[in-house]
Amino acid sequence: MPSLDLDAFVARTAALVDSSPPTTLRETRTWLVEPFLEALGWTVRTDACVTDRVVDDVRLEYVPTVESVPALFVAVEPATESLTESRANALRRAMAWTGVDRAIYTNGRQYLLLAGTTDIEYWALECAELAANESMLAGFSRATIGQRLGRHTRSHVARQLAVDRPTLVESVADRLADATVQGDIYAEELETATARFLDQLVVAFAEDGAPPPDDDAAVSVQFSESAITDDGVPSAESDPDSRSRPGSVDRDSDATETTDADGTLNESSVDTDSSTDTELETEDDTNQGGTGQSGLDTRDGVSEPTAVDSNAGASESEARGDSEDGEYVVRFFNDRSSIGAIGHSTSAGALVEAADYLLERGLAGVDVPWSPEETDRTILNADPTHADGSPMDDPERLANGFVLETAGDINEHAARVEALAARAGLRAMLTGDWG
Repeated sequence: MPSLDLDAFVARTAALVDSSPPTTLRETRTWLVEPFLEALGWTVRTDACVTDRVVDDVRLEYVPTVESVPALFVAVEPATESLTESRANALRRAMAWTGVDRAIYTNGRQYLLLAGTTDIEYWALECAELAANESMLAGFSRATIGQRLGRHTRSHVARQLAVDRPTLVESVADRLADATVQGDIYAEELETATARFLDQLVVAFAEDGAPPPDDDAAVSVQFSESAITDDGVPSAESDPDSRSRPGSVDRDSDATETTDADGTLNESSVDTDSSTDTELETEDDTNQGGTGQSGLDTRDGVSEPTAVDSNAGASESEARGDSEDGEYVVRFFNDRSSIGAIGHSTSAGALVEAADYLLERGLAGVDVPWSPEETDRTILNADPTHADGSPMDDPERLANGFVLETAGDINEHAARVEALAARAGLRAMLTGDWG
């Protein structure tokens, strides 16, 4: 383990804050954050560190690299402001999207450290607690991350494409415009198409067969003196009991509380030997009722899909060419970037979850009975019947009360997912076992 000079950093920081506390973002970065990164072995004032970059709609003050490969995301708030839960979760989603598996979110006084991409662990530390947790912080050092990135993998490509995306989109779109007759007329269309293409490349290289993470496992961290707060979530000062409630989770009202398969809440905490009351609470996804749901990443909110009936039976799935232990992932895109994803172990289940997801994001205003333009077959209705009154073969009730037709094979399910996404004004990219 590399030796980190954290004791000296903590002492210098305490003296500086006592004598002349930073009041702006620039001062926080220069006086507190950059010395911290340097204590971890990173060099921030060279070409080896990208600064002030937006990745997946998340503002990042620093992206240190190893041999040009993005290694760490660092987001910073001014020392006078609190860390926000919304930005912490946006940072988590950016990690899952890009494959960058280490991130630090700080205001120089408090430090939220994140590790992983699909199963992300969190640590919440006050500045005074950093030295006592040197062994954990070593995992965020230049020496440790440099060793891990020493062997090239496909995810390195995803990281570089994601971080350089704004520059690449502009450059490629300009080249396309220059190569076409009156290309400036189509500049916006060329830029949109280029952005979509790069998004697909990032997914292809970052995923490497792994399912997206579950957005229900949102960051909800409490420090020893104050909580990460946002959108009305109470802080420790306004709700003193919030720190002492075991298993309590602060997050959006439409999120669902999840547990591990054995029924216990999954919690991860900072080393208890540090003699602090720092808490860290996270939640992992669980299969509900044996439905075989995989983890989902929902970029603009938590979706709560209705599970497919688990009693459908293996024989029915086999007849469709479906598998009960497959991996059917659907990622949704708007004109700019990916906004979320769902996944399921069957194509029919993925169709149901995709419909539930889309009903929260543009599909809710559809007139029923509804059929895709390329077919007259009713797939969405208020009742389990087709437009002509005949019963649906495999109706499934959705969260908003509509009924979805789930009969058919994998190809038919895929076509319905794409049609539903188009009706909602989005694009769907199907990966995994869709074929």
